[in-house]
Amino acid sequence: MSLPLLESIKKLENTLLKVGLPRFMARVPVWWLCWYYCRVLDDKIRRMAQINLKFHKWLPLVRRMTEPGPNQMELIDIDRSMQGDMASTRTTMWELRSYCIDIGAMFDRLGYVSGALHRRQQTLLRLLEDSCASASLLIDTIAEHDRQALELLRAQQVA
Repeated sequence: MSLPLLESIKKLENTLLKVGLPRFMARVPVWWLCWYYCRVLDDKIRRMAQINLKFHKWLPLVRRMTEPGPNQMELIDIDRSMQGDMASTRTTMWELRSYCIDIGAMFDRLGYVSGALHRRQQTLLRLLEDSCASASLLIDTIAEHDRQALELLRAQQVA
């Protein structure tokens, strides 16, 4: 997380302590920042849950298209744009995971422990890890489908 933000919060807390506020009052800026990050994480959790649900819905569909039959030739990702989009999404999710961990480390450096923040971080991390695994599985499944479909097309051309 941003070092200037961390320094600003520590400086504000020290200033509030120096002017005579009790420690719990001087911690209000840290508390507010934690509350704010909890709201941000709530939003990220909602959006990641939607993305994760889509991945879980798409996987059976892509697997069905890999099965022999008329659907096998329906979807061929010739330019690999679907695989690229999935890989890009997975990379973005992995970066979000890193930011989530950084936020926890920032509050650790501030000496602030929040069960609510920790629970939200763990929820988001689990969702991100599951989503990344699902994205990888989708990429592999699409690649396998394309390999099989192109093999079938080549066989048809030869015949």
